[in-house]
Amino acid sequence: MKALLAFAADSPAALRLGELPDPVAGRGEVVLRVLATALNRADLLQMRGRYPPPAGESSVPGLEAAGEIVALGEGVEGWRAGERVAALLAGGGHAELVAAPAGQLLRVPASWSDEEAAALPEAAVTAWTNLVVEGRLADGESVVVSGASSGVGTFAVPLAKAIGACVIAVGRDRERIERLLPLGADAALLFDELPERLLEKVPGGADVALDLVGGEQLPRLLACLAPRGRLVLVGLMAGRRAEIDLERLLRFRLELRGSVLRSRSRAEKARLVAGFAEFAHARLERRELLPTIDRTFSFERIAEAYAYLESGRPFGKVVVRV
Repeated sequence: MKALLAFAADSPAALRLGELPDPVAGRGEVVLRVLATALNRADLLQMRGRYPPPAGESSVPGLEAAGEIVALGEGVEGWRAGERVAALLAGGGHAELVAAPAGQLLRVPASWSDEEAAALPEAAVTAWTNLVVEGRLADGESVVVSGASSGVGTFAVPLAKAIGACVIAVGRDRERIERLLPLGADAALLFDELPERLLEKVPGGADVALDLVGGEQLPRLLACLAPRGRLVLVGLMAGRRAEIDLERLLRFRLELRGSVLRSRSRAEKARLVAGFAEFAHARLERRELLPTIDRTFSFERIAEAYAYLESGRPFGKVVVRV
């Protein structure tokens, strides 16, 4: 099969496709013929040699893919060859074929394109995990989503709205974050406007903050939280260090929780995928929940796709058609 070769490069221009052995379905796995895949910042970190795949997983980058099942491994039930699926992966998605855990598959609605399906798993399951499982967001609560124009952010906003929350989208660029309003955001604010403008919109503060950027913005988000508020830190695009007011953390009984998805066990990921699917299946069928795709590239232009992602310009997901 053709695949993006394992790399540790200084530039996306160094990326190249090559031939690798076809994967074989292990116990509990299916082999998927990949028709589309999507890029994530974790792929960029892996490219830099800073985020290796978990032990036993493919060294080929790619945390999500969509296509058709071509083979079933031992013990797989409930799936059949030829079925269209999207897969949450720990690696291997940037290839023509990938072995995927059956518990991490999502059925693709008939009305969805392969590109839409490929853009779904990582953004959707990350948003679900950190809004609902870690952040315990509930109907009637409020949530602030930082870095809301990212692939995860552009799905977290409509997902939180579907849960029944008041959603405040936050970012650095006014024009970009205002594009979140049609996706379900009740307000779109700049980081520099926090916490004052948020407290005008949500008197008393937000119940949950989904932080996709970290760094110097973390204290601003903590200042936006209501008593007993929960902040879930998922990304570090703004840096790995922050100075926070511990007295506020104590006085308001705030929760600060870090969260990653890739390194979780297959069993835990299967539970997360199942929880999201139960909530979202009908909404996906009705196209009420959709990933936002910024741009699509051909497989032969995957180096350009990586360079575009690294530029920081995408609004939503960068997809590669295989």
